[in-house]
Amino acid sequence: MISSGLSVRLAVIVVLIARLGPGVQQKTLAIEAGVNPAALVRTLDHGEAAGLFTRRDVPENRRIKVVDLLPEGQKQARQIEASLAALRKKLLEDVPLPDIDAATRILRLLETRALAHMKDQRQG
Repeated sequence: MISSGLSVRLAVIVVLIARLGPGVQQKTLAIEAGVNPAALVRTLDHGEAAGLFTRRDVPENRRIKVVDLLPEGQKQARQIEASLAALRKKLLEDVPLPDIDAATRILRLLETRALAHMKDQRQG
């Protein structure tokens, strides 16, 4: 649990929905969260039951579901983002910006290579 009272998993999903905007597709949300779409469904069930967001079918393609934050979800997202900003400031306040940029670049490169490797493993 985090200070908002949400599980870390649910808090991450609330923040991602807020960042990705209204009507984000469940598939996109699963990719951004780095989780299996089936595992995401359970988290979405919990968030919907808690009144944080809603899911709806896309009229043109009922296989696609999109997620929208409700007012309580928007409130939670703002609170979590504020907590994250304070934590980032505390953790990085004396780290030079070029070092942060270099670390970010390396982590993104590792992520890209890891995803490519996993994709190769599935195809091979």
